[in-house]
Amino acid sequence: MTIGVLLLLAGVFTLEQGPLFLSPIAQTFGLASHAQTLLPILPPTLIAVPATNYTSLSADLRGGTQVEGALEVSDGHEVAFYVMDQGNFSLWRAGKPSAIILVRPTVISSNFTFIPTTSSTYYFVFDNEDTARRVVIFSLNTVENVTLLNPIIEFAGYEFLLIGIILCWLGIRGGKKHDAISAQTDRWKCKFCGKKNAKDLIFCEKCGRSQR
Repeated sequence: MTIGVLLLLAGVFTLEQGPLFLSPIAQTFGLASHAQTLLPILPPTLIAVPATNYTSLSADLRGGTQVEGALEVSDGHEVAFYVMDQGNFSLWRAGKPSAIILVRPTVISSNFTFIPTTSSTYYFVFDNEDTARRVVIFSLNTVENVTLLNPIIEFAGYEFLLIGIILCWLGIRGGKKHDAISAQTDRWKCKFCGKKNAKDLIFCEKCGRSQR
């Protein structure tokens, strides 16, 4: 019964914390694996870049998190593509020297990857030096490392609850059976009529005779 109650408490706690709470245990026993998944920041989007001008997009990125993106200029034309943080973007707009994280001076189609050093707002600049407008298809994602848990660990909270309920039920049932057996063994049998009486009775309930 006590173990059942403890398992019920463990199940509730695990469900509240989430299955990743058990990931250290899962990794110790080889019940966890690791994979990478793409989380979209910007789905494929059409961006119009004016003639002899630029267009920029911004995104708030976490430092140390890998970023992947792709761009393609329609009709096989080209643009210049730059990635920079907020401070350097302001310098670049003012025509001052700036540090650019990623440079593609002429690009028609490209995939790119970089890891921001700090959490900040980053700018993606499409620079068109041609006299005709350009249309760019652009997408941006972050690459996240995820831990995949074995179903035994992933549903451990429910397993604790189920086993706890079973053990508590067995404990209650066993207690009732024990009480019933105790009640039977605590009775005495009348030597005259055979009636079973409670142990605290001196006279038989059926024939009224004393057993002494």
